[in-house]
Amino acid sequence: MRPNVGDVLQGLAVAVTSPAAQEAGADYAASRAGMLAMLAGLAVQEADRAGAAALAENAAIRALFAQALAHDASLGGRLGAAARETESDFALSALDGANARLRRLLIELHERVENAGDRDLDGRILELYAAMARGRRLQMPGG
Repeated sequence: MRPNVGDVLQGLAVAVTSPAAQEAGADYAASRAGMLAMLAGLAVQEADRAGAAALAENAAIRALFAQALAHDASLGGRLGAAARETESDFALSALDGANARLRRLLIELHERVENAGDRDLDGRILELYAAMARGRRLQMPGG
C-alpha cells in the first residue's frame, strides 16, 4: 500500500483532533506530537514530488509496454492502448488513478512474462519496479 498525501493529512487531522486518554500522561503526549510532526514532514516530501513521480512512473510503464507488444495479444490489446496514452488531467488524483491502473496492467504483464520465460523482459520489469521504489523513497527526518 502506498498512502497518498490526502490519506496522511486526513490521518493527521483525526489524530490532532482526537483527545488522548487522561491516563496517557505527558510522555505519551510528547511522543504523539513528535510522531505527528514526523508524519507532517513526510507528507510535505510526498506532496512536493508526488505529481512528478506519478508522471515519471506512468511514462516509464508506458515505454515498457511499447517494448512488450509481443505479449499484447494475451492481454487483449491493452498494452498497445496504454502505451499510446498521454496525460491530459494533471490533478494528483487523476495521475494516481492512471498510475494505479498502469501498475495493475504491469503486474498482469509480469505474470505473463514470467510464465513465458522471457528473462530479458522480466529483468526490465524488475528494474522498473526498483526504479519506481527509489523514486518514491522518503527521507526520515534527521536522516
